[in-house]
Amino acid sequence: MITRRGFIKLGTRAGITAATMPLWSNEISARAFAQLPSAQYKAVVVVHLNGGNDGNNTIVPISSATYNQYSLLRGKVSLPQSSLIPLDGTGNSGFGQVGMHPSLINIAKRFNQRQAVVVANVGPMVKKLTKADLLGSISLQPQALFSHPAGSAQWQSATTLSLPETGWGGRIADIYSGQSGYLPPAFTASGSSIFTVGRTVQGVAIQAQAKSASGAVAIPAALQAAVRTLAQTDMQSENLMVAQVARLRESSMAEQALLLQASEYGSQLTPTFSTTALGASMKMIAQIINGRSIIGPSRQLFYCVQEGYDTHQQLVANQAANLADLDENMGAFMDALDEMGLTNQVLICTHSDFNRTMQSNINLGSDHGWGNHQILLGGGISGGRVLGDFPDLELGGNSDFGTQGLWIPTTSVTQMTAGIGSWMGLTDAQLSSVFPDLSNFSGHLQFQ
Repeated sequence: MITRRGFIKLGTRAGITAATMPLWSNEISARAFAQLPSAQYKAVVVVHLNGGNDGNNTIVPISSATYNQYSLLRGKVSLPQSSLIPLDGTGNSGFGQVGMHPSLINIAKRFNQRQAVVVANVGPMVKKLTKADLLGSISLQPQALFSHPAGSAQWQSATTLSLPETGWGGRIADIYSGQSGYLPPAFTASGSSIFTVGRTVQGVAIQAQAKSASGAVAIPAALQAAVRTLAQTDMQSENLMVAQVARLRESSMAEQALLLQASEYGSQLTPTFSTTALGASMKMIAQIINGRSIIGPSRQLFYCVQEGYDTHQQLVANQAANLADLDENMGAFMDALDEMGLTNQVLICTHSDFNRTMQSNINLGSDHGWGNHQILLGGGISGGRVLGDFPDLELGGNSDFGTQGLWIPTTSVTQMTAGIGSWMGLTDAQLSSVFPDLSNFSGHLQFQ
C-alpha cells in the first residue's frame, strides 16, 4: 500500500497535488489514511443490461424434453439446440441441463471452471408470492411493473419502489465509508445512477473514454488551473448557491484527479477490452482497482451500463451482438483480475430492467416481462451452480403472470443482492439495515 509521503511525491510529479489537497482535509479520508484498512480488499462490479435482457435466450434448457417445450413456445426466436454452450453440473436444475447463449463463450468457460453462478428467475418482489396472491391484490405487485425506469430503479435499490431514494450499493457504501480511503467507496461509470446513492454517501462519477490508454478522461492542466481559480473565487461569494456549486466543482475535480492517477498507477493491464462504451467503462474500473493503493480502500462498489437490450424487434441478431460485447469485456475483466491476483476478491454481477416475454411478437422480438436470469462471476464464490428455481414453461400457467410467459420471480432481487452484501462482509444487523425487505424472506442467497 502506498504511503502518504509516497502519494504526495507521486502527486507532485503528476501535477495533481494542489487539486487533491482539499480531499486530505476530509475527516473520513484523513482517518482512513491514518489507519489503512487491514481487512482484505473486496469489490463488487454491477453491469446493468439496459432495456431488459432476454433471459429466456441467455440461459436455455438443452435437455431434449424441456428444450422442445422452449423451442415450441419461442418459435422463430428460439436458438438452435446445437448452438448452446452446455453448463456442466446443471442436470439437477428444474430445466434439466442448461446451456448459455452461444455469444457467452468466456462466461460459460468461467462457469465450467466453477468461477460463476446463474441465479434463475430473479426479480423485484416484496415477499414470496403466488399468482393467486398477485391477482388478488395489485398492491403486492412492484410499482409500475414492466416500466423501464421503474424496473431499473428497483434493481438498483433492491426494493419494489418505482422512485427509490437510495440504492443498495450506496447503502453498503454508507457502512464502509470510514474504510474507503480518499474517496467514497461507490463509483458509477455510466452517468448518474440511484445504485451509488446512499443515505449519507454520494457515489463518484467515473469519466471513461474508449480510446484512452487507461480508459480515463484526462483533465487538461491549463483548463484545470483556470477552473480551480474560478471555483476558489466563487467559494467566497455571498450567494450561498454559487459558493456551494463552487465547492462541489473543486471537490469533483479533485476526485477526478485521484481517479485518473489511480487508473494510471502501476503496470498497465494486458487484457484487451472492446472499443465500445461498455469496454471503456470496464477497462477504467479494472485500472482503478489495479491502482487502488492510491485511494486506500478496503471495499469498493462499481456500477456501469450496457445499452441496447430493449429488443422488441429482431431479438436474435441484436441480442447476439450485445452479448458478444458483454462476453468480450467480462472475459477481459476476469483476465485482468487474474493478473492482479484478485480473482477471488472482486465479484461481478449482472442486472437488467426485467426479462422479456417467452412468446415472441410479430416483429421477431419479445416484449416486457418480469423474472429474469442473472450471472455472477469471480469473488471466490462456490461456482458451477444454478441458484433458485426456474419457472414452469407453460403459457398462462402458475408461473405466468399473463398469457405470454411473464415469469413470476421465484427469487427476489433482495435475496440476491443481500447475498452479495453478506459476501462483502456485512453482519446480519447491517444486512437488515441495507436490505429492509429481507425480513420478508426466509434468507438470502449463499454465494460462498
